[in-house]
Amino acid sequence: MPMATTIDANVAVNKVNTNERIAKTEASPFSVPASQNSDCAPSTQSGSIAGAFRKLRILQIRFLATLLIYMGRVSAGQSVVLFARSLGPVRWFLERLLGYRRSFSSFGEARSCSSNFISAGHEHEDDIRMHLSSSRAARESDYPVFFYLSQSQMPLRSVFDFGGNIGNLFYCYQNCLQLPQDISWKVYDLPELRQAGQKIAAERGESRLRYVAGLNELEPADLFLASGSLHYFESSLPELLAQAKCLPTRIIVNRTPFSNAEDLITIQDNGSFLVPCKLHNKQTFLDGMAALGYKLRGSWPVAERALYVPLHPDSSSATYFGFYFELDKA
Repeated sequence: MPMATTIDANVAVNKVNTNERIAKTEASPFSVPASQNSDCAPSTQSGSIAGAFRKLRILQIRFLATLLIYMGRVSAGQSVVLFARSLGPVRWFLERLLGYRRSFSSFGEARSCSSNFISAGHEHEDDIRMHLSSSRAARESDYPVFFYLSQSQMPLRSVFDFGGNIGNLFYCYQNCLQLPQDISWKVYDLPELRQAGQKIAAERGESRLRYVAGLNELEPADLFLASGSLHYFESSLPELLAQAKCLPTRIIVNRTPFSNAEDLITIQDNGSFLVPCKLHNKQTFLDGMAALGYKLRGSWPVAERALYVPLHPDSSSATYFGFYFELDKA
């Protein structure tokens, strides 16, 4: 998604230049992306050796990450992982072995590390295919969204789809909610994804979708929708919304991991592509939304997703979450 170092509403904001976009499934520890076979197939013998070493290194990283994640999911194992992390030399050694599956101080540092292993991010064709496939049917975590929208007395005339990839949620929701013919649905995402989305919309003759380049297109919006996208932004949602000239009336956050500990930046391994992501502290997020004047009207767990960080079981998200907010205009 758009790269920038500010949270100015008139420019693209700190989203990974790749795309979770959606929180994707973690890669098998024994799989190496097929794209690496071509991307890392040098013509020289030394290049071939380097390419083979890189594949083995990725396998090693995925195996160790999987082992530590499984350990961290049980009480005794979590104690062992946390104790090992507390020992400076042991933590340093484990982080070297984990490569890109560790914590980072910024998205820039995370991208710099991951590009040494797999250069592709959210712009990868696998991500586009996955989102296009997900548009065909609603998932379990979509139904709370349908419920709250159906119960609202406010009309739905405009939607800002934050990190909306190719616009897959529009197609999914259209099938379930019968969206109005005059609705304005804006999708904000990476240029590559916006281009792919525009092509799909043109092929389907869909004129209600617009693909925008920044948060300056936010207003007016009856609904701000962030499904599977907030963790791909380094800035929190309250920080981003604080830059807006006019706040949206309703906000739905769905399929998003949060931490019950400190904020944590890591890399999400999606097999053929790697993306930096951030687990924001959940309570800080809720407090920030309340400070903007939003009332939390509903919340739900998203058991279909999880995001584990090998050396940080205390900050990992065993489920994703969903929230529905309404702006208190009193």
